[in-house]
Amino acid sequence: MKVPPRRGFALRDAIINSQPHGGTYLGKAVAEIDRNGDRLIVFTDEQSHDQVPEPKAQGTMVNVASYQHGVGHGAWTRVNGFSEAEVAWIAASETALN
Repeated sequence: MKVPPRRGFALRDAIINSQPHGGTYLGKAVAEIDRNGDRLIVFTDEQSHDQVPEPKAQGTMVNVASYQHGVGHGAWTRVNGFSEAEVAWIAASETALN
């Protein structure tokens, strides 16, 4: 689900309230949303009931869970943990790549 621009904890609240939570088919979600954009940022616990494809453009997998090495393999840029500064870090790292 696309989430409108937000800052700080309002971003976290928008993500949490964007959809029901439970068993996740992250691979299906990535395949559905990752069509024509120039970036894909996924906030996840990196657990999925299906295979997660590599992103078609710049993809960042943000693991907000306490465990590592779930589904964000391959071409994904991996980030563990979450803070408000993380979104600024993603933007700065994308600028450095271009």
